[in-house]
Amino acid sequence: MVARSTKTQVLAPLGLAIAGYALSVEAHMDEDGYEALCDISAKFSCTEVFRSPYAHPLSHWGLVPKESDLDLGLAAAGIMLYSAYFLAACLWAIIPFRKIIFLTVATVGACFSCYLLYVLKFILGDFCIVCTGFHFVNFSMLAVAIFEFRAVDGKGAKED
Repeated sequence: MVARSTKTQVLAPLGLAIAGYALSVEAHMDEDGYEALCDISAKFSCTEVFRSPYAHPLSHWGLVPKESDLDLGLAAAGIMLYSAYFLAACLWAIIPFRKIIFLTVATVGACFSCYLLYVLKFILGDFCIVCTGFHFVNFSMLAVAIFEFRAVDGKGAKED
């Protein structure tokens, strides 16, 4: 059986790759003639989603000024999140309260994905294949975190 930290070490680079591609699209989407691979049609356009105010949630919610250094896009936030997941998986044995921290972060990530799925479907009326990749990784991380949290050792006692 594959260790859950190993599963996280596989999912995190997948999330990093998706976030890296999203960051590349964000960097080039305003260039003349640029067409992202994720733009399939008018209703399946990741660049339109990345141009929306929802792509910068902190400024959209009024928590930080628009275009400030703290106005992180979803791609930059994803890079930070998936890097933290990977680092935590590599240092799993020395992190105190690792199970509850992992479960909390993964739950927040999955809840944020639910919010973004609602925005995509009901507010923007769009579909974003890159966003779908983010959501897949977030929901997979939640599943791994739940299984990790519920894990017991060979003696029937809950593992730390």
